[in-house]
Amino acid sequence: MTRLPTLRGRGVTPNPSNRFERVTLESDPSTLVEDPAQRTQFFKDSTRSIVARNASLDVGFDLSINPYRGREHGCAYCYARPTHEYLSISANLDFESKIFIKQKAPELL
Repeated sequence: MTRLPTLRGRGVTPNPSNRFERVTLESDPSTLVEDPAQRTQFFKDSTRSIVARNASLDVGFDLSINPYRGREHGCAYCYARPTHEYLSISANLDFESKIFIKQKAPELL
């Protein structure tokens, strides 16, 4: 098994295939080149709630307040990573570089 390169400034390797997609593409790891200009992108999120429910036994709480989806700081163990896969984007690099801001968070609270 070939290890994917770690990207500087990010907590994970490049994007793996999304487990909810039927068609996947695989890159040749020897041709992957780090994009030094990769920047975090911010998107509007029109969600109707900022309270997230968590049923994981590994996490010591069942409710949290999340004013955004995604985390730029790159904690590889974040319980919220899989939520990006429901949006058809990766739980790896996309989770760290595509942040969805819940603009109505103050009113929803």
